[in-house]
Amino acid sequence: MGKKSADAPDTIGAAKEEGRQSRETARDTTYADRADQYNPFGSLTHGQESYIDPATGQRVTKWTQAQGLSPEMQGLMDQQMGMLSQKGDIQAGMMNRISNEMGSAPDWAQFGEAQGLDYDPTQLRQSAEDAMYGRATSRLDPQYQQQEQAMEIKLRNQGLRAGDEAYDAAMGNFGRAKNDAYEQARMGAVGEGRSEAGQLWNQQLQGTDYANALRDKKLDEYLGKRKFSLGEAQALDPLADTGRMVDTFSGGGA
Repeated sequence: MGKKSADAPDTIGAAKEEGRQSRETARDTTYADRADQYNPFGSLTHGQESYIDPATGQRVTKWTQAQGLSPEMQGLMDQQMGMLSQKGDIQAGMMNRISNEMGSAPDWAQFGEAQGLDYDPTQLRQSAEDAMYGRATSRLDPQYQQQEQAMEIKLRNQGLRAGDEAYDAAMGNFGRAKNDAYEQARMGAVGEGRSEAGQLWNQQLQGTDYANALRDKKLDEYLGKRKFSLGEAQALDPLADTGRMVDTFSGGGA
């Protein structure tokens, strides 16, 4: 049987010593990293206090960090906070106005429906052609009635009657000339009717566009009024300004 050596290494003691040295190294490193900082805008300082770790029950060092502003920056901070408080008061006072503008549902009925084009090209052109032809025949009808009566009287005075070759030839020539005049009037009405239909279409298009543009303008004005006070209140939002101010001052103080 071998005999236990009296010179066996103390591994437990070595581990404890190593742990102690590691804690000291970590403590010294932490302390070195906690240097206080100062600049023209403010300061960032550190403090220590003894603290019982609730998880282990051991006494440890608890670090604290404090950020401060220079007197000039603190004055600006106080000034900005005062302005934000005033803006918040104004914003709160606007809620009644916002409620009056937006508390009820939008009244769309007051603007009516958007106008459309009631356009049948065939019907519009036919109506225009009929109007042009009617205008022409209103002049031709009395003219040819008088001419026909005068010709019948003239032929009778010459002793001619219906059935006589000369009478029938003369009346036939008159009828063909009359038909040619009415046909010319009809052909003219087609061209004038198309032109008139185009003008009517343009007038209807312009009128509809104008009516709808006026309606859109009223709608835009109505919607603008409904959310005008809300937009003012949002522009006064102190929370948004506070976020920007915190970013500004926190960036300058460290």
